Amino acid sequence: MAIFAKKGDDAVAAKLESASAPYREIGLRLHEIIKEEAPSLQPVLRWGIPFYTRGKEDVCYIKSGDDYLVFGFGETINPAYSEGAALHPVVWSITSLDDAAEQQLRALISKAVA
Repeated sequence: MAIFAKKGDDAVAAKLESASAPYREIGLRLHEIIKEEAPSLQPVLRWGIPFYTRGKEDVCYIKSGDDYLVFGFGETINPAYSEGAALHPVVWSITSLDDAAEQQLRALISKAVA
């Protein structure tokens, strides 16, 4: 089965620009944060969802709808893993990006690609 994919910043940015406000702005800012913190990741639009990949591995993604935006990590990468915890977050619903949220996301992205 072939997977329909478009590679590159232009394809991903176009998808994020199609989101409704305020998720459009959040998605585009998150795209910039990912590029700044993990410039080696390849942005790819697959199944209508922006993914950021390293080789064949999905590192993180941004998914938006009419009334939501979520940011998550691939199934094998979890920078929020906490030894001994019963629950390990891998997806966050983002409703705004203040400085604290942006710094937390930057730290998670950096850890995921370290």
